[in-house]
Amino acid sequence: MAPDSFTLSPDELAGLACEEEFESRLIIEDGDGAWTLRHGPFSDDDFASLPDSRWTLLVQDVDKYVPEVARLIEGFDFVPAWRIDDIMISYATDQGGVGPHTDAYDVFLMQARGRRRWRISERPYTDADLIPGLEQRILSHFETEQEWVLEPGDVLYLPPGVAHWGTAEGECVTYSLGFRAPSQQDLAADWYQYLVSLAGDRRLSGPGSPVSSSPAELDPAVFDQARDLLDLLPDTRSRAFRLWLGRHLTEPKPQFQIMPPADSWETRDLDELIARGSGLRRHPFARTAWARLSDQELALFYQGHSLIHSPDREAAVKQLADRRRLAAADLATLIDGNTGNRDLLLQLINEGILEPDEDD
Repeated sequence: MAPDSFTLSPDELAGLACEEEFESRLIIEDGDGAWTLRHGPFSDDDFASLPDSRWTLLVQDVDKYVPEVARLIEGFDFVPAWRIDDIMISYATDQGGVGPHTDAYDVFLMQARGRRRWRISERPYTDADLIPGLEQRILSHFETEQEWVLEPGDVLYLPPGVAHWGTAEGECVTYSLGFRAPSQQDLAADWYQYLVSLAGDRRLSGPGSPVSSSPAELDPAVFDQARDLLDLLPDTRSRAFRLWLGRHLTEPKPQFQIMPPADSWETRDLDELIARGSGLRRHPFARTAWARLSDQELALFYQGHSLIHSPDREAAVKQLADRRRLAAADLATLIDGNTGNRDLLLQLINEGILEPDEDD
């Protein structure tokens, strides 16, 4: 699906920004280095009071709610699925933009309507280069090294840390495919919190040897005993670490938890779905991945959870993790003589991860 084959109109995007479930922002350039940032949801009056130029509306996670936007992700299947975060859509009036800035993650910028001029600078910038006192991280100065004008259908890739500045030439709409790139700090915080949850009530009581001549001395045996206690916890080469990482990388944002269906599915419901030629699709909120844990085990990860399977289930697990849609014929092949695959499908349906494909 080409980036310009489906585009929300500015009015449609503004409508989404008025809804509670969407994270949206308005960024207005007031001149002389002054910027105003407003957070949604917005009202019609908010838009009616805006100036004629130099403002931008940004709406996050549009792919979670608009299937036609989500389909754009299929064009980026060369990127590991766990890295894809969301598609943000921005509408800008003439000369509108969010100012020069850097991002900690990489992004594909797809021009959908109008023209936008992008200026790039690969020199290093730090927090000292930011305009002070702004919630939005905007650079106080910017040295242009390369420059392009994107037109509908054009795509620009920006690596993390590369400073960029996009400015609309007339009205324009840009789609941004953003990626997850957890920092060392993020990974450490979650991993060590997980280790704490595994820790038991064994205690550091000190060595059984006689007290040294100095009661305040930490005897080497104390360090040994403390190390032994902590060494009982999993390390980063363990099976536990691989399971934790798969769960961590598929953990959704808090607002994208999935509720199970109102009525539980049984075998006959799945058979009836296939018989009428309908398929299943992955819930738009769902994040999935899979991994080989060892020669004897593989794991299917989804929404921060994991299911363990034997290697003979690899084809089914891979298909369920990779594909956003499964046609009736695919489902029939999956469950043909395989009760384990049928049970897995039913479990994912009853947890809301898979749902009937309304487009069938």
